[in-house]
Amino acid sequence: MTLLQLYKINIGARAMMVCAALVLVLGGVAESFALTCVTTPDKVDIGMSYHGAKLVVSGQSKADDELIVKITAPNGESHLKFKGKAANLFWMKMGSMVYSEVPAVYMLSSTSPVDKMLLTDQLNENKIGYPALESHVKIESDKMEVEVKQWFDEFIRFKEKDNLYSVREGAVNKTIEQDGATYKLELDWPYQATPGEYSVEVLAVRDGKIMEKAQSTITVARAGVVAQLSDLAFNNAALYGVMAIVIALVAGFGVGAVFKGGGSH
Repeated sequence: MTLLQLYKINIGARAMMVCAALVLVLGGVAESFALTCVTTPDKVDIGMSYHGAKLVVSGQSKADDELIVKITAPNGESHLKFKGKAANLFWMKMGSMVYSEVPAVYMLSSTSPVDKMLLTDQLNENKIGYPALESHVKIESDKMEVEVKQWFDEFIRFKEKDNLYSVREGAVNKTIEQDGATYKLELDWPYQATPGEYSVEVLAVRDGKIMEKAQSTITVARAGVVAQLSDLAFNNAALYGVMAIVIALVAGFGVGAVFKGGGSH
């Protein structure tokens, strides 16, 4: 092998090392800009003193991205009763509404108004915002023809009253850093939410399009005495019924004793 050939091999090896170094550097930069999503805590235990929880959704994004955070339960059915006047005299329950293709929980937060970020077709496709949910919902009644707009608005009011639905534009805080941005969303998890697994989805919007998505989950589960009582109710209903009667009797005797003592003065 000649000196010229050795020189060429040496130059080629150096070029490959430089390319490999560039790949590592650029890969590290790309990784630092990748959209991430972390939910803290990712498990909520329902115990005896449970009354909801404090949650934080946080992560990294590109500096210029607008962000949308959507927390939902799987789609299902929701049943509501409606009232009316019987013979134009008495208010009473007149029938029921069945809402299909709606999540039991829908909590939407963003860095800015979502209708400024995305066009209507993208909002509808990704079920972002109440109007998008309305475009997917199916409403049926056993007693009357349904005016979707009116009864969907009633459904939203009912869900918001129970803290199961919310839209908070501007609630996601983003901090610009040297290699991108970090974001943070603080929220109150409603105690009305039933046990189950909930999806947390973060969407990065750039130039009017959804460019990246990141996901995590929240698991809500009974724990401790609450879990034991629930298992007993499902697996041994007879024993659970006897215990409930005994507890009710003891509580009744206790209340009676207190009032009897108070009435003797």
